[in-house]
Amino acid sequence: MAIKRFMLTLLLLSFILAGCGNRGIPVIKQELLDNKLSVLMLTGASISASSKQSVGNALQQWRDTNFITFDWIKDLNQLDESVIAKLKASKYDYIYVIGNELFPSANGVIGQGLSMGKWTLLQSQLDAKGITSQVNEQASFLQIDSLQIETLKNKWIQDLLAQNVVVEWVTRSDRPIPSAWAPSEEADHIVLLDNNEQWFQQLSFQTRQHHSNTIIFYTPVDEAQVQKAKSIGVSVVDISGAISAELNWAQILENRLAMMKTSSWKKGGTIYNEQELKELKMK
Repeated sequence: MAIKRFMLTLLLLSFILAGCGNRGIPVIKQELLDNKLSVLMLTGASISASSKQSVGNALQQWRDTNFITFDWIKDLNQLDESVIAKLKASKYDYIYVIGNELFPSANGVIGQGLSMGKWTLLQSQLDAKGITSQVNEQASFLQIDSLQIETLKNKWIQDLLAQNVVVEWVTRSDRPIPSAWAPSEEADHIVLLDNNEQWFQQLSFQTRQHHSNTIIFYTPVDEAQVQKAKSIGVSVVDISGAISAELNWAQILENRLAMMKTSSWKKGGTIYNEQELKELKMK
Protein backbone atom coordinates (compact mmCIF):
# COMPACT_ATOMS: atom_id res chain seq x y z
CA MET A 1 0.00 0.00 0.00
CA ALA A 2 2.81 2.36 0.89
CA ILE A 3 4.49 1.56 -2.39
CA LYS A 4 1.30 2.43 -4.32
CA ARG A 5 0.98 5.76 -2.51
CA PHE A 6 4.62 6.55 -3.27
CA MET A 7 4.16 5.71 -6.96
CA LEU A 8 0.98 7.85 -7.13
CA THR A 9 2.78 10.81 -5.51
CA LEU A 10 5.68 10.44 -7.92
CA LEU A 11 3.28 10.35 -10.89
CA LEU A 12 1.45 13.49 -9.71
CA LEU A 13 4.76 15.28 -9.18
CA SER A 14 5.85 14.46 -12.71
CA PHE A 15 2.58 15.91 -14.06
CA ILE A 16 3.10 19.12 -12.05
CA LEU A 17 6.65 19.54 -13.30
CA ALA A 18 5.59 18.90 -16.87
CA GLY A 19 2.84 21.53 -16.54
CA CYS A 20 5.23 24.12 -15.14
CA GLY A 21 7.61 23.76 -18.06
CA ASN A 22 10.18 26.62 -18.02
CA ARG A 23 7.93 29.25 -16.44
CA GLY A 24 9.95 31.50 -14.12
CA ILE A 25 13.26 30.14 -15.35
CA PRO A 26 15.13 32.57 -17.64
CA VAL A 27 16.02 31.06 -21.00
CA ILE A 28 18.91 32.38 -23.06
CA LYS A 29 18.09 32.28 -26.73
CA GLN A 30 20.40 30.07 -28.73
CA GLU A 31 21.21 32.84 -31.22
CA LEU A 32 22.50 35.01 -28.35
CA LEU A 33 24.73 32.20 -27.14
CA ASP A 34 26.01 31.61 -30.67
CA ASN A 35 26.85 35.29 -31.14
CA LYS A 36 28.12 36.10 -27.65
CA LEU A 37 30.60 39.00 -27.80
CA SER A 38 33.52 40.06 -25.63
CA VAL A 39 34.73 43.62 -25.05
CA LEU A 40 37.86 45.21 -23.62
CA MET A 41 37.17 48.75 -22.35
CA LEU A 42 40.18 51.05 -21.77
CA THR A 43 39.57 54.48 -20.22
CA GLY A 44 42.02 57.29 -19.55
CA ALA A 45 42.78 58.99 -16.26
CA SER A 46 41.49 62.29 -17.65
CA ILE A 47 37.84 61.32 -18.08
CA SER A 48 35.43 62.72 -15.49
CA ALA A 49 33.72 60.76 -12.73
CA SER A 50 30.33 61.18 -14.43
CA SER A 51 31.73 59.91 -17.73
CA LYS A 52 33.26 56.93 -15.95
CA GLN A 53 29.90 56.17 -14.34
CA SER A 54 28.22 56.25 -17.76
CA VAL A 55 30.79 53.76 -19.04
CA GLY A 56 30.22 51.46 -16.07
CA ASN A 57 26.43 51.61 -16.47
CA ALA A 58 26.71 50.81 -20.18
CA LEU A 59 28.98 47.83 -19.61
CA GLN A 60 26.59 46.39 -17.01
CA GLN A 61 23.69 46.83 -19.40
CA TRP A 62 25.63 45.21 -22.25
CA ARG A 63 26.29 42.20 -20.03
CA ASP A 64 22.89 41.88 -18.37
CA THR A 65 20.74 42.47 -21.45
CA ASN A 66 22.93 41.32 -24.33
CA PHE A 67 25.23 38.79 -22.59
CA ILE A 68 28.36 40.67 -23.67
CA THR A 69 31.34 39.79 -21.50
CA PHE A 70 33.82 42.55 -20.71
CA ASP A 71 37.04 43.54 -19.01
CA TRP A 72 37.57 47.16 -18.01
CA ILE A 73 40.91 48.79 -17.22
CA LYS A 74 40.46 52.30 -15.81
CA ASP A 75 42.55 55.41 -15.16
CA LEU A 76 45.25 54.70 -17.73
CA ASN A 77 47.82 57.25 -18.87
CA GLN A 78 48.88 54.98 -21.70
CA LEU A 79 48.29 51.43 -22.90
CA ASP A 80 50.76 49.71 -20.59
CA GLU A 81 51.83 46.14 -19.79
CA SER A 82 48.51 45.40 -18.06
CA VAL A 83 46.74 46.04 -21.37
CA ILE A 84 49.28 44.00 -23.35
CA ALA A 85 48.79 41.09 -20.93
CA LYS A 86 44.99 41.23 -21.37
CA LEU A 87 45.27 41.24 -25.15
CA LYS A 88 47.62 38.26 -25.09
CA ALA A 89 45.55 36.28 -22.58
CA SER A 90 42.05 36.80 -23.98
CA LYS A 91 40.29 37.09 -27.29
CA TYR A 92 38.18 40.25 -27.63
CA ASP A 93 35.74 41.05 -30.41
CA TYR A 94 35.80 44.80 -29.73
CA ILE A 95 38.33 47.04 -27.98
CA TYR A 96 37.31 50.57 -26.95
CA VAL A 97 39.80 53.31 -26.04
CA ILE A 98 38.34 56.43 -24.38
CA GLY A 99 40.71 59.31 -23.65
CA ASN A 100 42.85 61.50 -25.92
CA GLU A 101 45.99 60.80 -23.91
CA LEU A 102 45.77 57.08 -24.75
CA PHE A 103 45.79 57.48 -28.54
CA PRO A 104 49.59 57.61 -29.17
CA SER A 105 50.22 54.37 -27.27
CA ALA A 106 47.05 52.79 -28.71
CA ASN A 107 48.36 53.41 -32.22
CA GLY A 108 51.52 51.51 -31.32
CA VAL A 109 49.66 48.58 -29.77
CA ILE A 110 47.28 48.31 -32.72
CA GLY A 111 50.29 48.20 -35.01
CA GLN A 112 51.68 45.20 -33.12
CA GLY A 113 48.69 43.09 -34.16
CA LEU A 114 48.20 41.57 -30.71
CA SER A 115 44.44 41.24 -31.17
CA MET A 116 42.11 40.42 -34.03
CA GLY A 117 39.44 42.53 -32.29
CA LYS A 118 37.99 45.67 -33.82
CA TRP A 119 39.47 48.81 -32.26
CA THR A 120 37.45 51.97 -31.65
CA LEU A 121 39.11 55.16 -30.36
CA LEU A 122 36.77 57.77 -28.87
CA GLN A 123 37.84 61.39 -28.42
CA SER A 124 37.01 62.45 -24.86
CA GLN A 125 37.75 66.16 -25.06
CA LEU A 126 38.84 68.88 -27.46
CA ASP A 127 42.32 68.35 -28.81
CA ALA A 128 44.37 71.52 -28.42
CA LYS A 129 47.71 69.71 -28.87
CA GLY A 130 46.89 67.70 -31.98
CA ILE A 131 47.13 64.30 -30.27
CA THR A 132 44.18 62.94 -32.22
CA SER A 133 45.39 64.16 -35.60
CA GLN A 134 46.88 60.77 -36.43
CA VAL A 135 45.04 57.57 -35.61
CA ASN A 136 45.95 54.09 -36.87
CA GLU A 137 44.08 53.54 -40.13
CA GLN A 138 42.92 50.11 -38.98
CA ALA A 139 40.87 51.61 -36.13
CA SER A 140 37.47 53.28 -36.02
CA PHE A 141 37.78 56.83 -34.69
CA LEU A 142 35.00 58.99 -33.24
CA GLN A 143 35.81 62.67 -32.92
CA ILE A 144 34.29 66.10 -32.33
CA ASP A 145 33.51 67.89 -35.59
CA SER A 146 36.42 70.25 -36.35
CA LEU A 147 34.20 72.31 -38.65
CA GLN A 148 31.83 73.05 -35.76
CA ILE A 149 34.80 74.11 -33.64
CA GLU A 150 36.12 76.50 -36.29
CA THR A 151 32.63 77.92 -36.88
CA LEU A 152 32.27 78.65 -33.15
CA LYS A 153 35.72 80.26 -32.98
CA ASN A 154 34.99 82.40 -36.02
CA LYS A 155 31.67 83.65 -34.62
CA TRP A 156 33.24 84.51 -31.26
CA ILE A 157 36.09 86.46 -32.86
CA GLN A 158 33.80 88.25 -35.33
CA ASP A 159 31.54 89.29 -32.45
CA LEU A 160 34.59 90.53 -30.53
CA LEU A 161 35.92 92.57 -33.46
CA ALA A 162 32.46 94.03 -34.07
CA GLN A 163 32.80 95.68 -30.65
CA ASN A 164 35.91 97.52 -31.94
CA VAL A 165 38.18 95.63 -29.57
CA VAL A 166 41.86 96.13 -30.46
CA VAL A 167 43.59 92.73 -30.63
CA GLU A 168 47.21 91.60 -30.61
CA TRP A 169 47.63 88.15 -32.17
CA VAL A 170 50.23 85.56 -31.14
CA THR A 171 50.82 82.62 -33.47
CA ARG A 172 53.45 80.70 -35.48
CA SER A 173 54.43 81.20 -39.10
CA ASP A 174 52.77 77.92 -40.10
CA ARG A 175 49.45 79.08 -38.59
CA PRO A 176 48.73 82.46 -40.19
CA ILE A 177 45.90 84.59 -38.85
CA PRO A 178 42.91 84.60 -41.27
CA SER A 179 42.82 87.84 -43.23
CA ALA A 180 39.21 88.44 -42.15
CA TRP A 181 40.48 88.83 -38.59
CA ALA A 182 43.80 90.58 -39.19
CA PRO A 183 44.03 92.31 -42.60
CA SER A 184 47.47 92.74 -44.16
CA GLU A 185 47.55 96.40 -43.17
CA GLU A 186 47.39 95.26 -39.53
CA ALA A 187 50.40 92.94 -39.77
CA ASP A 188 52.05 94.89 -36.95
CA HIS A 189 49.38 93.46 -34.61
CA ILE A 190 50.83 89.94 -35.04
CA VAL A 191 53.65 88.37 -33.00
CA LEU A 192 55.29 85.15 -34.21
CA LEU A 193 56.55 82.70 -31.60
CA ASP A 194 58.85 80.59 -33.74
CA ASN A 195 62.45 81.78 -34.00
CA ASN A 196 61.64 84.77 -31.82
CA GLU A 197 63.06 84.54 -28.33
CA GLN A 198 61.99 88.12 -27.70
CA TRP A 199 58.30 87.46 -28.47
CA PHE A 200 57.16 88.67 -25.03
CA GLN A 201 59.05 91.95 -25.28
CA GLN A 202 57.62 92.52 -28.76
CA LEU A 203 54.10 91.66 -27.58
CA SER A 204 54.39 94.05 -24.61
CA PHE A 205 55.60 96.86 -26.90
CA GLN A 206 52.84 96.35 -29.49
CA THR A 207 50.13 96.14 -26.83
CA ARG A 208 51.19 99.48 -25.37
CA GLN A 209 51.72 101.07 -28.78
CA HIS A 210 48.27 100.09 -30.09
CA HIS A 211 46.44 100.47 -26.75
CA SER A 212 45.17 96.93 -27.29
CA ASN A 213 42.38 95.48 -25.14
CA THR A 214 42.97 91.78 -25.84
CA ILE A 215 45.74 89.32 -26.66
CA ILE A 216 44.69 86.18 -28.53
CA PHE A 217 46.93 83.12 -28.89
CA TYR A 218 45.93 81.54 -32.21
CA THR A 219 48.32 78.59 -31.88
CA PRO A 220 48.50 76.03 -29.05
CA VAL A 221 50.89 77.19 -26.33
CA ASP A 222 52.00 76.26 -22.84
CA GLU A 223 50.10 77.59 -19.86
CA ALA A 224 53.31 79.35 -18.76
CA GLN A 225 53.25 81.43 -21.96
CA VAL A 226 49.62 82.39 -21.38
CA GLN A 227 50.38 83.42 -17.79
CA LYS A 228 53.35 85.48 -18.96
CA ALA A 229 51.15 87.34 -21.44
CA LYS A 230 48.61 88.03 -18.69
CA SER A 231 51.27 89.95 -16.78
CA ILE A 232 50.94 92.70 -19.43
CA GLY A 233 47.61 93.58 -17.85
CA VAL A 234 45.04 93.04 -20.61
CA SER A 235 42.59 90.23 -21.41
CA VAL A 236 44.35 87.09 -22.73
CA VAL A 237 42.60 84.27 -24.60
CA ASP A 238 44.16 80.99 -25.75
CA ILE A 239 41.71 80.29 -28.57
CA SER A 240 42.94 76.68 -28.88
CA GLY A 241 41.82 75.94 -25.33
CA ALA A 242 38.90 78.34 -25.07
CA ILE A 243 36.22 75.89 -26.20
CA SER A 244 34.66 73.13 -24.13
CA ALA A 245 32.66 70.12 -25.31
CA GLU A 246 30.09 68.12 -23.37
CA LEU A 247 29.66 64.59 -24.66
CA ASN A 248 26.66 62.33 -24.01
CA TRP A 249 28.45 59.10 -23.13
CA ALA A 250 25.24 57.17 -22.48
CA GLN A 251 24.12 57.86 -26.06
CA ILE A 252 27.59 57.28 -27.52
CA LEU A 253 27.83 53.85 -25.91
CA GLU A 254 24.25 52.96 -26.78
CA ASN A 255 25.14 53.63 -30.40
CA ARG A 256 28.23 51.45 -30.08
CA LEU A 257 26.01 48.63 -28.78
CA ALA A 258 23.74 48.99 -31.79
CA MET A 259 26.80 48.81 -34.03
CA MET A 260 27.96 45.58 -32.38
CA LYS A 261 24.50 44.00 -32.59
CA THR A 262 24.26 44.78 -36.31
CA SER A 263 27.93 44.01 -37.07
CA SER A 264 28.22 47.43 -38.73
CA TRP A 265 31.68 48.42 -37.40
CA LYS A 266 33.81 50.28 -39.94
CA LYS A 267 37.37 51.51 -39.75
CA GLY A 268 38.12 55.18 -40.33
CA GLY A 269 37.01 58.47 -38.83
CA THR A 270 33.54 59.76 -38.14
CA ILE A 271 32.14 62.64 -36.09
CA TYR A 272 29.88 62.54 -33.05
CA ASN A 273 26.29 63.21 -34.08
CA GLU A 274 24.06 65.88 -32.51
CA GLN A 275 22.72 63.44 -29.90
CA GLU A 276 26.23 62.32 -28.90
CA LEU A 277 27.66 65.86 -28.66
CA LYS A 278 25.48 67.70 -26.15
CA GLU A 279 27.14 71.11 -26.28
CA LEU A 280 30.07 72.99 -27.77
CA LYS A 281 30.71 76.42 -26.29
CA MET A 282 33.28 79.05 -25.42
CA LYS A 283 34.47 78.74 -21.83
